[in-house]
Amino acid sequence: MEEKKYELIPYITFGGNCEEALNFYATVLGGTFKIWTRYDHPAMNAPEAYRDKVLHARLQFNGLAIYASDIFPGKESKKNSGDVSLSLTFPDSATAQKVFDQLAEGGEVGVPFGKQFWGEWHGNLTDKYGIKWMVNS
Repeated sequence: MEEKKYELIPYITFGGNCEEALNFYATVLGGTFKIWTRYDHPAMNAPEAYRDKVLHARLQFNGLAIYASDIFPGKESKKNSGDVSLSLTFPDSATAQKVFDQLAEGGEVGVPFGKQFWGEWHGNLTDKYGIKWMVNS
């Protein structure tokens, strides 16, 4: 019998570009993603032009996961709400620097990645999709 465990998996939403964002994150983080459902199910009553959008997907990388979807058409997408940041910790600063630089492309750096006063490597940013990241080593 498989042992059940607790998990905390961030669920992030996008305003119609979820698949593009997941492709970007999979490349940056060395992961893969699977789209489980799209808005094409008749019960969703989604507009024709929105039926190819992501209803539920999972990105996996290094034993971690992020769920994601596009918000339902007509709902408000709150980019960079300030409420949540995704914090990633890497075993070495070179890998962390590489990921930080890739996530920062087209986004806005809050704290450049570098050795911080508390002795650890850290940087934070908001990526081009409005998602806030803290990168650590």
